[in-house]
Amino acid sequence: MKFWLTSTAMSRALIPRPEHADAVHTPGNNPLKVLLVGSGASIGFGVLSHDLALAGHLGRQLSAIMGRAMDIDVAVDREMTSATAPAAIAAQPVARYDAVVVALGLIESLTFTSVQTWRVELTAIIDQLTTSGSSNVQIFIVAVPPLPALMRYPRFIRALSGKHARTLNDASRQLSEHFEHVTYLPFEATGGDETDRFRSSATYSVWAALLSEPIAARLRYAGVRGEPAPAQPVDEAARQSTLESLKILDSEPEERFDRITRTARDLLGTAAAAITIIDRERHWFKSRIGVEKDQMPRFSTLCDITIQGREHFAIEDATQDPRFADNPMVLSEPFLRFYAGYPIEAPNGVRVGTLSVFDPQPRGFSDADAALLRGLALMVQNELRSPPP
Repeated sequence: MKFWLTSTAMSRALIPRPEHADAVHTPGNNPLKVLLVGSGASIGFGVLSHDLALAGHLGRQLSAIMGRAMDIDVAVDREMTSATAPAAIAAQPVARYDAVVVALGLIESLTFTSVQTWRVELTAIIDQLTTSGSSNVQIFIVAVPPLPALMRYPRFIRALSGKHARTLNDASRQLSEHFEHVTYLPFEATGGDETDRFRSSATYSVWAALLSEPIAARLRYAGVRGEPAPAQPVDEAARQSTLESLKILDSEPEERFDRITRTARDLLGTAAAAITIIDRERHWFKSRIGVEKDQMPRFSTLCDITIQGREHFAIEDATQDPRFADNPMVLSEPFLRFYAGYPIEAPNGVRVGTLSVFDPQPRGFSDADAALLRGLALMVQNELRSPPP
């Protein structure tokens, strides 16, 4: 078995798979945040984008079932095991997730990891997620699928490792029963007639359907529904440290950001729009249209409120809101009446700024407007993940 794995390692490494874009987003409002971590079926062998792989299809199907947007972060590696997964999880902002989907066990079944070791390491992963996650985080342990579904393994490997995979799945199911917030997901995936090297997006859609319904059912049962998450206090020290690591403060204007700002203003029909980076004592505009100054003092502003939540924040007429009726931005230039903003997250999940549109005239703000603003804010986040051209 070890000889076969070693001799075929190079050919497996050459199978096409996504190498970039470690997040998937679906349209809509009030996103449910999910972390997909593991190996095997979650890697996306045969396609070059996670949007076409398991993560993308799972996100779209969950979004359709639950009626809300999905943000799925992907932390996968073809060599990840239950022993190495904790390091990958530690690198993620676990506290921000509503659910974590763990897909491990393929390598353990091929290398005959003992059941005792599997139990110990899987328990450690659950404890890590429970300790560092939110109070209501739901953890899903995906079963090791039948080996032929993932690759054309030789018959003797299917016989030996397949039997061990079923043993590991039994242990996973039994372990999950001891935790109220952990759900075991059977995964009887099929591989169809596809080759080892190329798997189609249609197959991942079928596989996602095996997982989406039970995940949605469990989330509903646990109370993860469609209500927006309440505003949370901002850890200013962590936020400032993250902001400084981005090295974006006081940088030169860039067309890639200005293009998004213009689009936001034009599509939402406002007089002004801005990408605002919130520093210690100031709001600095990375991109602005309809705003004269490139920065302003930081005080209790609408952008400060926006970064406290993970959803949009909108005021249709600030003069009618007692929180802002005496705000200097309302009483004097720019005589703000309408405001809508969406928080912008750094790659580690910390909110560092906003994409906002505002106007001197009151106006309405629909669900469609909110979904559009979120989509544009995600474009800003993608630019933050990418180095300047």
